[in-house]
Amino acid sequence: MNTFANAGFAAPPAPAEPATLKVDGSRAQVIAAAVPAFAEQAPGSQLENYIVHVQAPQDGLVQVVFQPKLPEGQPPKLGGRNSNGPEVNVWVRLDGHAVERTSFAR
Repeated sequence: MNTFANAGFAAPPAPAEPATLKVDGSRAQVIAAAVPAFAEQAPGSQLENYIVHVQAPQDGLVQVVFQPKLPEGQPPKLGGRNSNGPEVNVWVRLDGHAVERTSFAR
């Protein structure tokens, strides 16, 4: 194989972190309400080992998903749990920012 043939097998560059992340104040309040519920449901789990997804509001609720990052070398598992902890879903009311319910991934 020549150099050009090998070029197709190179690993893609890692995505760069955005310099600035903009979060609407309303969503920031939802996240602030969801974090204590996450901590209660996944004691010992470190938030820095998670990706946080904030869904669009539906019926006055916003779903916040705490997805554990997949540690290098570990295969994904059904249910969202890995050595970083479980996947935790938290629903927060838009009015008042109270936690409505929590659940683990299925």
